[in-house]
Amino acid sequence: MILAVVQFFRVFFGLIFLFFVPGFAFSLVLFPKKEELSLTLRLGLSGALSVIFDVLITLFIDLVLHIPTTPVNIFTSLLIFTLACLAVWRLEVLILTRKREDMIQEGDSLIQK
Repeated sequence: MILAVVQFFRVFFGLIFLFFVPGFAFSLVLFPKKEELSLTLRLGLSGALSVIFDVLITLFIDLVLHIPTTPVNIFTSLLIFTLACLAVWRLEVLILTRKREDMIQEGDSLIQK
């Protein structure tokens, strides 16, 4: 009984990771601001991008790196890709925030003159 429940959650979260997470992370890189895409559009884009990146990353690790395509290797490479996308997105947000703060400070200094 418990084994069946664990297996269900393993499959459920595995499918969410496979068909949603990498594409969502990459959509954050493409459109870092929340206002740039509606939630439904971001979710749809995430599904399509995830399928594309799943195939491309699997082909890359198999054909270019000559690493056997086992479930653990595919999961690890997708996880690394997702974490890299999230790091790039965080840097983009940081840079955009600093630019906005600099523009506000420049505007304040122009008003004071």
